[in-house]
Amino acid sequence: ILSAFRTECCPASHRNAVRLQNGMVSGFHRNMQAGHIPDILLFGGIAVSPENEKLLQKTIEDVKGTFGHPRAPVKWNFKDLQKVYKDQKQETLYKDLLCKSKAWREEIFKRAATVDFTIILACIEAHSAKIKVVKNLKPELTRYLFNNGLMRYALHVSEQKPIRAEVILDWPDKKDSSPFDIEYASAYARGETYDHKEKYFSGPLENLNFLDTPVFASMNHSTLLQFADLIIGATREFVECCIGKKATGFGIDMLKLVKHRFRGAPKNIYGRGISVASNSSAFIDGIKDGLKTKI
Repeated sequence: ILSAFRTECCPASHRNAVRLQNGMVSGFHRNMQAGHIPDILLFGGIAVSPENEKLLQKTIEDVKGTFGHPRAPVKWNFKDLQKVYKDQKQETLYKDLLCKSKAWREEIFKRAATVDFTIILACIEAHSAKIKVVKNLKPELTRYLFNNGLMRYALHVSEQKPIRAEVILDWPDKKDSSPFDIEYASAYARGETYDHKEKYFSGPLENLNFLDTPVFASMNHSTLLQFADLIIGATREFVECCIGKKATGFGIDMLKLVKHRFRGAPKNIYGRGISVASNSSAFIDGIKDGLKTKI
């Protein structure tokens, strides 16, 4: 559900980018259209300082330039961008990048792992036997998943004490930013969730030098939001392997390359780098075990 967190420990200023995971937004919609009901929802991204933000962007764009063009948009599910390339009359570049998608994804993860940033993700299990129920709950699930990720990011900021913190999100599904706006406003002013059910252990975001509003941007034009999408896509494959939906996946190999970048690494990723909300002990235990044995 997120997009990508961009934050990192730095005595100067912090910027945080969070991107809505397409599996919960547009991908969520596509799954329902196809008659499938998704049960894994992810939100998260990377936290990075302004200094390392520039280095990370250049590192990723150098890889993209090697495979085609430094400003070419990329995603974990690269096929989602077919129309974008077609509209810009770049079908040849699209086909070339599609054929080499494993190669450029692996190179991006390898090169990016050398830059200092922090991965923060939230994962919830949400399943209903009726598509209508899931659709009706979607705004609430979005808000809930966002506050799970935002809470962890706020704790990260409270530990690092930057002079400024920002949350940058990809454009929301159907351009409806209300689930993010109301949750962020409550966290900023009162230090609690919008429904008043939970307090932020970090306290109000206002006291942590957060910007007073989240910022929305286009992933197609943001290299770091694209990187956040790659991390979330790889993490989804990892979670699917942990709960037995698939035996293995390319995403696991990619997470191995950046495991040391998770908040709480190496021994406390669960709960700090990956927050999991589920009523199933098997789901939770599967992810805990996967963090120890799969990546």
